[in-house]
Amino acid sequence: MISIFLNLDEYRIIENFGYADILGTGKVCGYQILSDHVEALSIDEVMDNTFLCDKANQILNFLGFGFKIGQPFELTNQFNHNYRFKDHIYEDHMRYYCVFDKILITLGINLEGILVSFEMVNNQCIINNCLEIFRS
Repeated sequence: MISIFLNLDEYRIIENFGYADILGTGKVCGYQILSDHVEALSIDEVMDNTFLCDKANQILNFLGFGFKIGQPFELTNQFNHNYRFKDHIYEDHMRYYCVFDKILITLGINLEGILVSFEMVNNQCIINNCLEIFRS
């Protein structure tokens, strides 16, 4: 999917890429995509790069989401009442972990209420590994 939005010279491919103890191929440029189909998509650290922020928002739109990186984000009933865990491992934003139809969505919202990161995982092993941290 990343090749729809970026040219080959705009990202790099990492063989034997590991994420939450699952190995695959990573296509990295602010995004992480594993295996032959999208198992995990991470949009992070794109706020300071207009090109990457625009590409990230194109991807979010393609996936059917109405919100955008760099824009105000409200934890609507859909997200606010459905997050399983939240963490504050980053000084500048809180991450909310929501599970919908066996998909883990993690939203990073800064102190000003701006969406700064997004992650979507549809591999159940990765989801279990990510959520295990909070269960312990």
